[in-house]
Amino acid sequence: MPSHFRMQNVFRFRNDLIDQYSSFSRSFTRIAATDIQNHVEAEYKAGRYWPEPLIQINPNYKRGLSVEELVAEGSLHEGCATLFKAGKDIASLQSIRLFTHQVQAVSKGQNQRSFVVTTGTGSGKSLSFFIPIVHHILSEKETDPAPRTRAIIVYPMNALANSQAEEIGKFMQNPGASSLGLSIARYTGQESSAERAALAKNPPDILLTNFMMLELILTRFEEVDRQVVNHCQGLEFLVLDELHTYRGRQGADVAMLVRRLRQRLKADNLLCIGTSATMSSTGTAEDQQRTVAAVASKLFGTNITETDVIDETLERTTDLSQGLDAIKPLLASRLAVPSGPWPELDAFRRDPLAVWTELTLGLDMRNQSKPRRARPRSLSEAAKLLAKDADVEVPRATEALKNFLSAAQEVTTPDGRALFAFKLHQFISGPGKVLSTLEPDGERQITLDAQRFAPGRQKEGVLLFTTHFCRECGQEYHPVWESSENAPQFTPRQIDDVGSDEKQRRFGFLCPIRPEQSYQGNIEDLPDSWTEQPKTETKIKQTYKEAVPLPVSVNERG
Repeated sequence: MPSHFRMQNVFRFRNDLIDQYSSFSRSFTRIAATDIQNHVEAEYKAGRYWPEPLIQINPNYKRGLSVEELVAEGSLHEGCATLFKAGKDIASLQSIRLFTHQVQAVSKGQNQRSFVVTTGTGSGKSLSFFIPIVHHILSEKETDPAPRTRAIIVYPMNALANSQAEEIGKFMQNPGASSLGLSIARYTGQESSAERAALAKNPPDILLTNFMMLELILTRFEEVDRQVVNHCQGLEFLVLDELHTYRGRQGADVAMLVRRLRQRLKADNLLCIGTSATMSSTGTAEDQQRTVAAVASKLFGTNITETDVIDETLERTTDLSQGLDAIKPLLASRLAVPSGPWPELDAFRRDPLAVWTELTLGLDMRNQSKPRRARPRSLSEAAKLLAKDADVEVPRATEALKNFLSAAQEVTTPDGRALFAFKLHQFISGPGKVLSTLEPDGERQITLDAQRFAPGRQKEGVLLFTTHFCRECGQEYHPVWESSENAPQFTPRQIDDVGSDEKQRRFGFLCPIRPEQSYQGNIEDLPDSWTEQPKTETKIKQTYKEAVPLPVSVNERG
């Protein structure tokens, strides 16, 4: 299927996906009670579990020097120019032009400073540490060629390690790369015995692993693991990718692991590098950098200052001479014509709708020392803003914006980079529980929000009871505890909580009685397998006597 067709239908795809999930999530439960069924359907119709998606334009990162240019000025080892090339095929290979934050990372590595890179998806965070590490290793191997592992890169998941191994493997296939003598290997627990043995015998310059595997090779003392650890003595680089995933108890475990690693490997001059998506969204940019620096310092056990936190540097891609005020008078007539295709790249950059979209959904340039990412907005919110600025009706603005975003996906730079890629953030949560009060049908309060008391009725002591449904008939049941210290009292119970406690409460279920139900309290209403006729009188089997439902009368307080 052509990519243009797929992007034209991204909004329809979202709606189809939600419809399918809506049907799927309700297929496991049948609800017989009309009032509960109506309430649940209303919540689904209101999009309770899938709020309106958010839209955000992928901003453009400011470009800096190419790897080849950094080699020419003496900032990188000449082997980096051979390795870090990219293209559709060998004939089109070109030196990678780095983003500003990648150039800053190279500078940090040269100055032997630990650092953290906090930039968005698609910003090349991996090159931010691979390039300075490769530069250092190639430089050191000229004077100390003895095989040993100089860098360990830790990923939170094997999938990330595998992906990175594949990506760096592409660079290793470039012409002349094999002559550099650089070796990279993965040790994540997925390897065969033969692969592990080969790894122990021939230490790679760079080892890719996960934090659990790194913990194991430090503690289980198998022969292969001991050899791998021995080859890492004097480790020079430690990278924690996706730094934001290490929080809470796991963060504490990883922080302790880093300290044990430094001690065990006698890594007195260890340079630590972290990569992360945004770890803080409050305060100024300086406040956010201080927060990241504090977290990174705790994880790595070394001092990382706010100046060691490398943020993304963004730039406009549309016509710099046009601002929002300049293009607002042009929007109404622009929305009257279809979007794309544009005859040339400059025509797209001058498009008033392109300018409006970038400055509204892509970049926030208000009161900032440099452009920042614009916060994601829902389609309806963005359409209302466009309708206001263009002085048109909201439905017209909505369709125009959807069509523009779809068409703009096809606009690329001469090097094949999408100029105006956008993200559709859709959050989907799993269906929760139904809770209701112990009141008659049509009068009871029903909610899908977990809470103890009925809204506004806490002083009355009106409790909410979780509601479960029979898979065959849809009858609702409330798991309860029965306490009979003075008078029988029913309180809510988790359905899987069946243990006894110090109050010696009994557990069971409350089920409303309705005229149409088959069971009305008569022995004839029980399943045949529960009864027997030893002579002439029907009796309940001994094994089912405790299971026979008993009629009780309860008020809304149980």
